[in-house]
Amino acid sequence: MDIFEKDLSGAMVSPEEPGYEELIGTIFDTMKTAAEMNAKGWLSSEEVHDYLLRITGREIDPSTTLLPPFYVDFGKNIRFGKNVFVNSGCCFQDQGGITIGDGSLIGHQVVLAT
Repeated sequence: MDIFEKDLSGAMVSPEEPGYEELIGTIFDTMKTAAEMNAKGWLSSEEVHDYLLRITGREIDPSTTLLPPFYVDFGKNIRFGKNVFVNSGCCFQDQGGITIGDGSLIGHQVVLAT
């Protein structure tokens, strides 16, 4: 199991483990991308989807809406369904994985941590 799989499983990871710097680097890259999105001001839905693709590594269905600002630490373990609405100010801490199912509505300032 590599450090990314170990982290996703919920097991403790240590700075002494192989791959730790890559894991931390991924977290900082994701946080930088989210900060760029949040600093842009008004964005179209397509622009938000482009940022979410960079954050999650997955295409986002056009029916899904996320209103920035959006805060995230890892990003690669987030999955959005169809017809999802995420209101502004949400924070996703997804190292244990977050799946937002079809038709989900998430309010302002919600924190999801796994």
